[in-house]
Amino acid sequence: MLSKDWDQRKKQYDFIIIGSGYGAAINAARITAANSKPSVCILERGKEWEVGKFPDNLLEVQQAVRHDVFNPTGLYDFQLFPDVTVMKGSGLGGTSLINANVAIVPDEETFQQLAWPKNIKLPELTPFYDKARTMLGAKPHKRGTAADANAFLKVKGLDKRAQEIGTREYALNIVVTQEDGKNAAGFDQKACVDCGDCVTGCNVGAKNTLYMNYLPTAHKQGCDIFTKVEVKWIEKLATGGWRVHGVRYKTLGSDDFTLDARHVILSAGSLGTPEILLRSEMHGLSLSPKLGTQFSGNGDFFAMAYNTDHQLNTIGFPGKKTNHEWAKRGNAPGPSIVGAVYYGSKDAPLDKRILVEDFSFPSSYLNLAMGALRLFGRAGEDMDFGDEKQERKRMDKDVAWNLYKENDGALNHSMLYLIMGHDDAQGRLHLKHENGHVEIDWDDAGRQQVFNLINEEIRRHARSLGGTFLTNPLWSITPTKNLLTAHPLGGAPLGDDYQHGAVDEFGRVFAGDGSIHDGLFVA
Repeated sequence: MLSKDWDQRKKQYDFIIIGSGYGAAINAARITAANSKPSVCILERGKEWEVGKFPDNLLEVQQAVRHDVFNPTGLYDFQLFPDVTVMKGSGLGGTSLINANVAIVPDEETFQQLAWPKNIKLPELTPFYDKARTMLGAKPHKRGTAADANAFLKVKGLDKRAQEIGTREYALNIVVTQEDGKNAAGFDQKACVDCGDCVTGCNVGAKNTLYMNYLPTAHKQGCDIFTKVEVKWIEKLATGGWRVHGVRYKTLGSDDFTLDARHVILSAGSLGTPEILLRSEMHGLSLSPKLGTQFSGNGDFFAMAYNTDHQLNTIGFPGKKTNHEWAKRGNAPGPSIVGAVYYGSKDAPLDKRILVEDFSFPSSYLNLAMGALRLFGRAGEDMDFGDEKQERKRMDKDVAWNLYKENDGALNHSMLYLIMGHDDAQGRLHLKHENGHVEIDWDDAGRQQVFNLINEEIRRHARSLGGTFLTNPLWSITPTKNLLTAHPLGGAPLGDDYQHGAVDEFGRVFAGDGSIHDGLFVA
């Protein structure tokens, strides 16, 4: 275990880091390595999840869903707003515990947009991307390229449409260990069994979450890590330094606490960090008017080609069962995401560039997915005709009480897609009162042209596979065309000054008069 008992905390720290996702874990590892040996602690709202303890059935998943009152330290955090729904993780390691492993470097043109500080460009960032890639072990899966004979069937499915438009599917860099041994941080990991359960939590120990690299490195170097601790707001002390106000969750109830530090680094995510800062502003902390602006869903979109003519092997199985019958029959789907088709070029405008990725169905959700699609699958748009009898046969093979009986059921002939583009990043976060939670206003977010473009292209993917096209039901049914994102961004935007950003290029927080708050950072 990496976390300490709450009673072992110091009275004061040189650095308090709020959160334990990428910004938090990397900063903790870097700062604790300094020759001056500053005292550092991490405060994480969620629990510590050991390998082998993640949920692997629907009941366990439901029990691990986060709720403010009934389960404030839950792992799966779903936040529904009128314009967008956000999925994220809450635990030691943040969303890295349940993300889909992909590590992509943005296009150079992304940093040339006016919203970015003038000194932040891809060439300056490349050495740091390289360091992170090495530490996280990001590389393509050996079966991730459709052109190879032994490629996963799902990437071959992606490639079918890619070839129609004159390109090819390619294997993405993913943070998954493919051989037993020590990782770049010197800690032991197991090889991936290709179960496809990455997004419910890896029970094998192959997923290169922050719990496998940066966090144990920080812990080894002396960082104090505390879990089940939620920071509510921060106070600037007249004598210098900062005071953190929050609650510590116990088995029954919770206790309020305060903790002082010379420096505070806010790394609670694109919703959590602005929420803490906005609440702090209500308590008197002066902040930039740009706080809470430029929220983006990363252009995320989900859609499906259901019950296609091709076996695609997108059904996951529990990773704890390494000799599972599904894997023995050659049907292992591979990690959640393996490959992609890229649309665009350096000459194309950013809002015309999209990335289409494969996505496996985690085993915990198979019963739910099979049941829902048997009921509602026919409501989709069948993209081919004359094979209705075969489609019905495949649907009849999907039985919830024997998920892995048939290789060629309708669900295993389906492709779930995660697509990313460039949205307008015009979402705005706000608080109604100091004890409330952040809310998102983003008028017409789902009506942006990029999502119509994406929707039409996945319809063509479904046609190329001879399947039934199903779009995101939240987007198609809700009056606001609600978006679903797994990659919330913004809320505390970077800027050259306080009128253009909430923080500067180094993550230092602007005050409302344009000055810099000494010792307060966002990462």
